Amino acid sequence: MTTAPVRRFVWANEPARHLVATDLSGRSVAVLGGAPGAADAVGTALADRGAHRWRPGDGGIPDAVVDLTLAEPFRPRVPDAADAALLRTLSVLRTCYPDWSAETDARRVAYLAVTYLDGRSGYGDGPIHQPLGGIWAGLAKTLHREIPNVNARVVDVARPDSPDLPDVVAAELYGRGPAEIGYRDGLRTALVPRAAAVGAPAAPLGPDDVVLVCGGWRGIGFELAAALARRGCRVVVTGRTAPPTGTEEWAHLDDREFDGYRRDLLRRAAADGTVRAARRHVDRLRRRRALHANLASARAEGLPLRFAHCDTTDPRAVAELVDGIPDLTGVVHFAGVDRPARLPAKSDRDFLAGIATKVTGFLRVFDAVRDRELRFFCNSGSLTGRLGGMVGELDYAAGNEALARLGAWARRDSGIAVQTLCWPLWRSLSESSNVDAATKYMPAMDPDDGLRQWCAELAAPRHAEVAFVGPVSGGISVAQAGGLPPEPALPGFADVHPRAFHLGEPTEWQPGRRLESEIGFRTEDTPAAGDVLVRGEPALPVAVLLENALRAAEWLEPVRELRDLALDLGRLRLADGGIRLTRTISARPDGSVRIVFRTGDAVVAAMTGHPRGPGDPPPPLPDSAGTPTAARPSTVHWRGLVVPVAPWRVHPCGTRTAAPRPCPAADLWAAEPAPTSLLPVAALENVLRMAMSGRTAERVRIARIALGREPGRADLALGEPSGGTWWAVERSTRRVALVVRGLDEPDTEELAWPS
Repeated sequence: MTTAPVRRFVWANEPARHLVATDLSGRSVAVLGGAPGAADAVGTALADRGAHRWRPGDGGIPDAVVDLTLAEPFRPRVPDAADAALLRTLSVLRTCYPDWSAETDARRVAYLAVTYLDGRSGYGDGPIHQPLGGIWAGLAKTLHREIPNVNARVVDVARPDSPDLPDVVAAELYGRGPAEIGYRDGLRTALVPRAAAVGAPAAPLGPDDVVLVCGGWRGIGFELAAALARRGCRVVVTGRTAPPTGTEEWAHLDDREFDGYRRDLLRRAAADGTVRAARRHVDRLRRRRALHANLASARAEGLPLRFAHCDTTDPRAVAELVDGIPDLTGVVHFAGVDRPARLPAKSDRDFLAGIATKVTGFLRVFDAVRDRELRFFCNSGSLTGRLGGMVGELDYAAGNEALARLGAWARRDSGIAVQTLCWPLWRSLSESSNVDAATKYMPAMDPDDGLRQWCAELAAPRHAEVAFVGPVSGGISVAQAGGLPPEPALPGFADVHPRAFHLGEPTEWQPGRRLESEIGFRTEDTPAAGDVLVRGEPALPVAVLLENALRAAEWLEPVRELRDLALDLGRLRLADGGIRLTRTISARPDGSVRIVFRTGDAVVAAMTGHPRGPGDPPPPLPDSAGTPTAARPSTVHWRGLVVPVAPWRVHPCGTRTAAPRPCPAADLWAAEPAPTSLLPVAALENVLRMAMSGRTAERVRIARIALGREPGRADLALGEPSGGTWWAVERSTRRVALVVRGLDEPDTEELAWPS
C-alpha cells in the first residue's frame, strides 16, 4: 500500500454570494421533518417557484428531497434522539434509491439537508442548537458516491424557526458550488479549508499526565496509547473485548497454529449447521488474541499502560471507569465500526448502530468527565465525515461528522478544549474493511508520521477540528467538482483543479462511459476569447477549446493525444462577447474517447482522444539565423493581445521557426487560482497561424495533435511544411512539448463532416 504526505487544515467561514432561486416547474419535491409548520412553509415557497410537493402515497419518485432533519433542541443525555428523524430520511432515500442511482440526467436529482447549529456550520460564536445535525451533513456529503448524479448539499441555519428558511431552501435546493453553506444575520457563508501549522507546545506530555484512551485496545488507538506511554504518560486503554486469562487453549498459539484451530472449529460447525455462530466466535477470538498480544507487548516494553474492560455506551460503566482515575488529565476518544454496504443492503438497525458507536460513546464519556480539569479531550475522527466517505459509508460518514459537530458543541458548552482530528486511512493500521477501495480515494498515510502529528496536537493549543488531508485528485467526483474549494495548498490540487475548472455544467453523467456538459467562454472570464478574428469577427482560439477537451476528458480517461480533428472555425465566433457550447465525451471500446462540441445541432469541433501515442523524437534545430517570413492573410487573424504572436523565420533547410513567449495561465483565465495548461497555448496558436497561412476555408482538419511525454516550457515552434509536421519544444533541453501533424492536408468543404 502506497503512502502519501498529508497537510494540516483547519476550517473557516468565508462570505459567499447569495443564490437566486431557479424555476422549479415540473420538479417533484419531498419535504421532511423540521419544526412545526416549517415543512408546509418550505413547500409553499417551492410551489411558488413551480414545484409540486411529493408526499408518501402519491406514487412515483420525487426529483428532490428537502430534509429539514431534527429541529428539536439538543438533549445530551438522550443520544438516540435523532433516530426517528433519521429513519424517516432513510425510508425516503430507499424509496428513491433505485430510480436516483440509475439516473443519468445530471440536473434532475437533488438532496438538501438543513441543520441547526449556529448558522456557521458550528464555527460561529453563538450557541449550537442541535449538533446531531452532523449526521445528515455527513450523509449528504457522501450520497453522491452511491448516487452519482445527485446534487447533495448542506445548509446550516441558526434556528429552526428562522423566517428566512423557506427562501433559503428555494435558493439552495438546486444550487451549485460549495457543499456546506451557512446563513446567519442575512450573510451567506461557505465553509472552506485553510492550511495551518500546529501551534508550539503549550506544555509537554509527561509523567504528570494520565490519559484515558477509550476504544484504544487495537490498531491506531493502541499505537497512540503506546506512543503516549513511551513519553512517560500513564495510560488507561479501554475496550469492550474481554482480555483472555492466558489459560485458554488458543491463547498461546502462533498465527499458523491458530489458523489450523480456526479451520477445525469451522469444519466441526459445518457438520452440525452452526457455521454462522462459529464465524462470530472466531471473530471474538481474533479480537481477544489481538488484545492479548498488545498488552503482552506493552508489559514486555515496561510501558505504564493498563487495560480496562468497559462499554463506553453504558453510562454506569463509564462513570465507574472515570471515578477510578482521580488524576485524569486527558481523554482520547476512539470509536467506530466501518462495514461498507450500499444503502439498500444496510438495515436500519446496522445504520443506527454505526452512528451510535460514535455518538453515544462520546456523549457518555464526555458527560462523565466534563467537570474534570482536563488538559484536552480529543476525538478520533475521519475525513469520511469532513469530506465525505466512499461507497457504502453513508453511516460511517454520518457518525464521524456528528462526532465533529458534537465536539464543537462540547467545547463551547463546557470550556474544555475538545478537539476532533479527522484522519485519512493509516497504512496497515486503519480499521477499514476495504483498504484497496479506500486508497483509490486518497493514498494512506504513514503511521509514524500520524503518531508524531497526533502527539504534537495533544501538546499544543487546539483548534476545534483539524483535518489531515493527502492528495485529493483521485477522490473528487463529478458531483463534488463544482464545490472544490479554491485552496492551492490542498495536496493534489494542481492536478484536480484544471479538471474541475473545465468540467462546465454537467447535463448527463454516466461514470466511465459518457459526460455531457454545457460550457461557456466569455471575455470577462476568458480574456483570450476574442484574441483571434475569424473573417474579421472575434472568436475563441482553437488552443483554448482543445485545452478544455483534454482536461474534461480526464473525467473518463486521461487523454494526451487528439486525432482526426475537425474544426469549424466560423462557429467559434463570439456572440455578445461570448460563446456557449455543448460538449459530449463518450468512452469507446478501444480505450479512446470521442469528444464533440456542438452549438445547437451543428458540430463545432470533433476529435478522438487517446491516452498516449508513440513518442516523437525531437526535431533537428536549425543552425542558421534564418530569414524573416510573414504569414499570408487567411480566414483567421491573430491579434496577439493575450496570446503572444511571434515573428517566423525560414531557414535554408526549409524549416520554419518562431520563438513565442509562453502565455501564463493567469492571462488566459480570469480565475483565482487560474488552471494550469496541458497545451503550450502560445506555441500552438503560433503554429496554427503559420500552418494556415493563405487559407480561406473555415473548416479545418488536423490529423494529430500530441503532447510530448514530458510536456515542458515550450519556447520554440518549428515547422517542416513539406512534411506537414510542426513541433513545440523547449530549446535548452530539446524536450518535445507538442507535435502537430497533417494540418496541411486538403481541407475542402467536400470532405465528410462529423454529424
